[in-house]
Amino acid sequence: MPNYPTHARWGKIGAGAIGTLVAAAIYFFSMSAPLAFAAGLAAAAATFVGSIYPDIDHHTSTPRQKAVRWFQGLLVFAIASLAGLGWTAFVGGVESVSTSAGVTLPVSPEVAAAVTVVLVAIVATALVDPLIGLVTNRHRGWTHSVPINAVLVALLLGGLWFLLGDLTFERRVTALVVTGTFYAGTLIHLGLDGEIP
Repeated sequence: MPNYPTHARWGKIGAGAIGTLVAAAIYFFSMSAPLAFAAGLAAAAATFVGSIYPDIDHHTSTPRQKAVRWFQGLLVFAIASLAGLGWTAFVGGVESVSTSAGVTLPVSPEVAAAVTVVLVAIVATALVDPLIGLVTNRHRGWTHSVPINAVLVALLLGGLWFLLGDLTFERRVTALVVTGTFYAGTLIHLGLDGEIP
């Protein structure tokens, strides 16, 4: 079976080809150079990610390690953003809970709230790798299945079509085409692994 460098090399080749095709098609469809350029770059990125993603089911693989780091970063960003957006209410909640519990905080409510946010982020990031393992279960499982990936991408595309209902038709189609290139990348990976009959 091919290793990460082989998957990454063919993923880059596929990303270049598919990104170029998508950019040309979107330009022809919309006559918008900025939209075509952005779609081409996004399609190239989605294709590359798709070409390495099936190996997230292997605990020591490079894609798994990268996925864990990215998810951890996104979680920290999301937790910090939510805390920042609702900071006043959060600090008030910490103060209210300590008062109702009859506990005198040894620090200000702001410091207690900040410590709570840090502790939640630490626990959440520690759970990322075990949760990926729980979802993927075993190497060469569902992430290496052509039909399961097709269904998952189809569900994702359907959800996107629904969520992007306020966009113009051409932008909705562009979003779906770009997202669909993830599946093309997955097929590159599965083809190299001999999973496509």
